[in-house]
Amino acid sequence: MSTSQTITIQNARILVFQLSQSIDELYQQLDYVDPDEFSKLVSDKRKREYLGVRVALKNMLGVEKKIEYDADRKPRFSDDSYYISISHSADWIAVMADPNHPVGIDIEVPTAKIQKIYKRFLNEREQLELSNGQNLNQLLLAWSGKEALFKIIGKEAVDFAKHLHIFPFEVASEGLFNAEHSSTKQKYQLHYIQNETYTLVYCVV
Repeated sequence: MSTSQTITIQNARILVFQLSQSIDELYQQLDYVDPDEFSKLVSDKRKREYLGVRVALKNMLGVEKKIEYDADRKPRFSDDSYYISISHSADWIAVMADPNHPVGIDIEVPTAKIQKIYKRFLNEREQLELSNGQNLNQLLLAWSGKEALFKIIGKEAVDFAKHLHIFPFEVASEGLFNAEHSSTKQKYQLHYIQNETYTLVYCVV
């Protein structure tokens, strides 16, 4: 891991890093890699992400733990010692862990493509309140925010435009914005960091 950033919010810990090491270099940093899981990964990109996530969690927590997935494909530690969330985009990886509260994190490398698809994940009210697709940075934050919430809520938030609502907010290099799960009316506060390299949004319930 070369470029990295650590963040602490309440009892949650976050590690963001740029994945620069080879598959072999990452492999050697782990005590155990499940051979069945690893053999199913075809591309080198997926192998590096798989190993990079586990190296990141080990470095952040100081201990290596086995990752499993529940029925909704949410990652969890086999010993349930932490709630965890994982994200990757291009060669960036973000991991988050909290011992007591569900967490969600999403990292996105900027792309103008999002301006072509924003109507798929923003409802009509959001479109009006969030610059009608004109502010790329705001769209990236809204998308990343909904991704982070989906990782907390699960399949009850699978339709981003219908199930999740982002309230109006001003864009800065870092800050907060609020969202609501439409069916339960539960509100969430999302934290973000945005720079030229990536957009990062995370949430602790």
